[in-house]
Amino acid sequence: MSPRAEAGGLADAEQRGRNATLMQTYVEGLATTSPPGPTAPAAAVTVLRDLVFSEPATGGELRLDLYLPEGVPGPRPVIVWLPGGGWQRAARGMGPHLGRLFAQRGYAMADIEYRSSRTALWPAQLHDVKAAVRYLRSVAQDRGLDAERIGAWGSSAGGHLAALLGLTGGDPAWEGNGGHAAYSSDVQAVVDGYGPADLLHMDADSLPGGVVNDIDPSSPPWGLLGGPTTEHPEPASQASPVSHVGAQAAPFLILHGDADLLVGPRQSQRLFDALHAAGAEATLVSVHGAGHGFFNTDGLERTPPLRTTVYTTRGGDRGPDRAGVLTSGLVERFFDRHVRRHFTD
Repeated sequence: MSPRAEAGGLADAEQRGRNATLMQTYVEGLATTSPPGPTAPAAAVTVLRDLVFSEPATGGELRLDLYLPEGVPGPRPVIVWLPGGGWQRAARGMGPHLGRLFAQRGYAMADIEYRSSRTALWPAQLHDVKAAVRYLRSVAQDRGLDAERIGAWGSSAGGHLAALLGLTGGDPAWEGNGGHAAYSSDVQAVVDGYGPADLLHMDADSLPGGVVNDIDPSSPPWGLLGGPTTEHPEPASQASPVSHVGAQAAPFLILHGDADLLVGPRQSQRLFDALHAAGAEATLVSVHGAGHGFFNTDGLERTPPLRTTVYTTRGGDRGPDRAGVLTSGLVERFFDRHVRRHFTD
């Protein structure tokens, strides 16, 4: 081995060690941080657990938990929560307090699971989340759901899949065969929390000291594709939300911490720029000082709240940049505007 190759191998080994440390810190943070308790009595919410929505050929049954607010007149708008976990672990319950934050305010919340990349490679995960949306429409009348008002919200890998839901609507190539084919998998709004947007440029977009994926078989993109993006450029492009942006895109709210060492914030900027160029409606919120995973902790309810800079585009026109703060109300107002009937009719 040449001295240069040996030096490169040592550098790669050191980077893989840093990757493992960063990923472990993130996982430990999710496991040990609990949202704060409610500050006001919660409205009554019925939770239907372990509803089977798909039975793919690999991985066994897929289930969701459905949070239904009581005493809400008319069909209830739906928010589908897609958990993160690097496409490797998508467990229900890995997210914000769905009952307190949104179900008690009149939204039906669906907390879903999808197949791990250890079980099935891309595009199985997109097929699964589309199957969940189709299932919800199939039971809408029985469960009192508004089949015409469904939003998708996810963090990290879940944000990536939420973005794809909002960008591939109406394209049969990505539906899969997860059941309930007579129903649409379209969503009317997307909240994308720090999801990968361009897998071919994730390493280029990594912050100094951040994760580098293509040298590390344990990295999430490597697991999703079955190898490094450099060796799988076509599926990496297909799995990238930026590749699917067009005028048909649902409205987007994109949030990303500017200190994110797992998914560089430039990834969300790429998606916002593509939506702007396509004439779509999008808002990008840069959360100052935040790392990865703030949707999974108490980030939405911190006192004082995290400060942000907000960028908007609609119809190809950029709005003025403005300062703001990160709260649950930011997400709720976005969904109010796009999936509540009394706001949209």
